[in-house]
Amino acid sequence: MKANVIIKNGKAEEVFKIIELPKPSLKEDEVLVKVHYTSVNPLDCRIRTIPNSRRTFPVTLGFDLYGEIIEAGNEVEDLLAGDKIIASPNPFFAGANAEYISVKANMCLKVADLDPKIGAAIPLVGITAYEALFDKLKIGKNDSILIHAGAGGVGHIAIQLAKNKGCRVITTASKPESIHFCRETLKADYVINYKTEDFVDSINQLTNQQGIGFILDTVGGDTFIESLTCLKAGGHICTILPVYFDELVGYNNLLKSQTISYEYMGISGLSGRHKTILNELVAQIVQNKLLPHIYKEFQFDEIAQAHDEIEKGHTIGKIIVKVDE
Repeated sequence: MKANVIIKNGKAEEVFKIIELPKPSLKEDEVLVKVHYTSVNPLDCRIRTIPNSRRTFPVTLGFDLYGEIIEAGNEVEDLLAGDKIIASPNPFFAGANAEYISVKANMCLKVADLDPKIGAAIPLVGITAYEALFDKLKIGKNDSILIHAGAGGVGHIAIQLAKNKGCRVITTASKPESIHFCRETLKADYVINYKTEDFVDSINQLTNQQGIGFILDTVGGDTFIESLTCLKAGGHICTILPVYFDELVGYNNLLKSQTISYEYMGISGLSGRHKTILNELVAQIVQNKLLPHIYKEFQFDEIAQAHDEIEKGHTIGKIIVKVDE
């Protein structure tokens, strides 16, 4: 089978190569899937650029999947050859930048009439946003939440999910088209232009200097540290990126009884949690309450260009990749 792999860590234009690989072997609790669409996420770019001794080259990225089951393992009872499925493959195994992939059956959701492009856009960002909001932050109706980078992959799904829950949503963006998207399409209650406004000052003004109760950080770095200063005492911040802070920041956080959570959707994959979440997300899509935004579509031999597009940092929604001919 053909796979568009990385042969080393480095710049996108230097490390991708289309090669022939054996079709994946099938374990008894797995399904073999012909890949129709996948997508590119910032996670792909981090794996491509950051060396990890647990990975051996060539590495097949692509951690979103819409495809058709070709064969099911002997222990698989609820999926059959011919079924269309969506899934987010385990990031520590081969991804969907290939003609075929084997996936644990309990990570796959059977879908009937779902648009393949939407199917490839929703799994990783949808599961991440859902777990961050409802498993970690545990937001509820009438809560106020700051969601950073609202036009991004995770951000634009998180805004919709939080609004559907009845929350007041404040988000950050900078480009005019991103601000317009967050305000007019996603219906965020307030959009902070972080290039022209200090988001900490804005949050404090919007909350009468009390700080906000919930924050979803999709940016990391200094944004995470600054977010702690506008998180109210007893508040909860969840980040989807590894973050670092010194003991003084940690001490202030402790004095304010603020909770810090880290969301990594790969942890819950094998438990069957993904299927439950994907089922809820698809239900909201069918009801027109949730819509992943497709920013651009690339072809199988253009995955390096898709990585370049992600790394520009101005993507609105998701970038998808058509794999099959």
